[in-house]
Amino acid sequence: MKKQWIALLLALTLALPLCAIPALARTDQEEEPAEAAGEEALPEEDAGAAGEAAAQAPDALPPAAGDGGNPIVVRPDGTPETTAGDSTMDDELVFTGEDDFRYLAFEDLREKVLEGSLTARMLQESIASIDAMDYSDMYQSLNAQMSSLEAAQKMYAQIPVSTPMEGAMQGFVISNLASSYASLSANVSDLASGKLQKDSAAARRQLKNAQDLTVVGAESLYFAILELEQTKETLRRNLTALDRQLEEMELRYELGQISALTLEQVRNGRASLQSSLSTLEMNLRRCKLQMQSMVGASLNGSLVLGPLPALSQGLVDSMDYKPDLDEAKTRSYDLFAAKKKLDEAGDAYDDTRAGFAQDTYNVRSARHTYEAALYEYKMSVQSFEMNFRNAFDSVKDYQQVLRSAQTSLAFQESTYASQELKYRQGTISHNALLDAEDQLTEAKEAVETARRNLFTAYRTYYWAVNYGVVSSGQAGT
Repeated sequence: MKKQWIALLLALTLALPLCAIPALARTDQEEEPAEAAGEEALPEEDAGAAGEAAAQAPDALPPAAGDGGNPIVVRPDGTPETTAGDSTMDDELVFTGEDDFRYLAFEDLREKVLEGSLTARMLQESIASIDAMDYSDMYQSLNAQMSSLEAAQKMYAQIPVSTPMEGAMQGFVISNLASSYASLSANVSDLASGKLQKDSAAARRQLKNAQDLTVVGAESLYFAILELEQTKETLRRNLTALDRQLEEMELRYELGQISALTLEQVRNGRASLQSSLSTLEMNLRRCKLQMQSMVGASLNGSLVLGPLPALSQGLVDSMDYKPDLDEAKTRSYDLFAAKKKLDEAGDAYDDTRAGFAQDTYNVRSARHTYEAALYEYKMSVQSFEMNFRNAFDSVKDYQQVLRSAQTSLAFQESTYASQELKYRQGTISHNALLDAEDQLTEAKEAVETARRNLFTAYRTYYWAVNYGVVSSGQAGT
C-alpha cells in the first residue's frame, strides 16, 4: 500500500505543472487549411452526438423542474444533476449571464477561444488593421506628401535672408524637409517594389500564427484538466480503500494483533493522501479558472469539460509521413521566418559586395553573417523535421499502448467476474471483492488514459500538418 501511495503522489506531482500552459506564441497561417491530416480530429459520425449535446448545454441550461428554478447541469451522458451531492462541479453558483456557461465541449473550444480570449481578440484586431490597409491610396497619399514637401523646399529656398542667423534657420528647415522627403521616397520605393506589402504579409502571418498557438495552449490546458480530474477520482478511490484498511487495522489493534505504531502509520498515510487530494482540488480549480479566462467565461472556477471525441481508425490510417511533412513545412511560420532572415542576410551580403572591394572587412563580415543565417535556417529545418517525426511516431506508439490497455482491461473483467463468483460462494471477503473492483476500475482508467494520450498525440500531428505548428515536447503523458 505504501508503494501505491508513493506512486500516486508522484503522479500528482507530475500532473500539477500542466496548468502552466503558455497562451501566446510565434507562428501563423494566412488561410484556414483544408484536411491534410483530417479536417477534424474525429469523424463526423463520432462527433455528431457530442456536438449536439454541446450545442444544447453550454449557454442556457434549463432550470430544474419543480425545484423553484434552481440551475442544474447536464452531464456529458445527458443526465441532469439536481443536487450538490451528485454534482461534478466544485460549487453551485447562480448563472450571471451568457458568458457564465458551465459545460465546455472540446468541439467548441477553438470557437470559444477565438471569440472570448482577450489575447485572441487583440490579435484579430491587429490582423484586421493590416487587412484594412489600401496600398493604392497609400501610394497616392505618399506622392501627394512628397509633392508638398518639394514645393515647401522651393518656397523656403526663395526666401531672401539678411543675416547669418536667418540663413542658418533657413538651411535647418530645408534640411529637415529634405530628410522627410527622402524618408517618404524610400516608403514609395518599398511600395513600388512590393517590399512593404511583403513585410505586412509577414506580420499578418505571424499574428495569425500567434492566434493558432493560443488555441493550441487552450487544448493543452483542456487535456491537463481531464488528466487532473481522473487523478482526483483515483485519489478518492484509494482514499476509500485506505479507509477500509484503516477500519480493519483498528479492529486488529483492538484484538492485539498489531502495534499502536503500525496503526498510527496507516493513519498518517491517510492524512497524507487526504492532503494530496486537497492540493489537487485546489490546482484543478485554478486550471479551470485559467480555462475560463481563455474562453471569456465568468471566473468562478466551476466548469464541466466534455469528453474527448472518438478518434477514428481511418484518420490514423490516413497519416502519410512524406506528403504530410511537405505540407507542414509550407505552413510553418518558424521556417518562413528563418528563410526570411536568410534572404535578408543574402541581400545585405550582395549589397555589401557591390559597394566595397572584395577583400575589405565589410564584405568578410557580411559573408559570415550570411553563413550564420544559412546554418540557422538549416538548423530550423532539421529541428522541424525531427519534431514532426516524433509527432508521427507518437501516434503509432500510443495506438499500440491503447491496444495493450484494452487487453489488460479484458483480463481484469474476467478476474473480477471470477472474484464476484467466489464472493457469492462465500470463499472471499467483501473487502477482497472491493479490492478486485478497484483493480478493474484502474484498468478502465488506464484505457481512458491511453485514449486521451492517443487523441492528444493526433492533435499534435494535426496542428503540425494543417497549421505548421510543432512542439518539441512529446504529446500525451
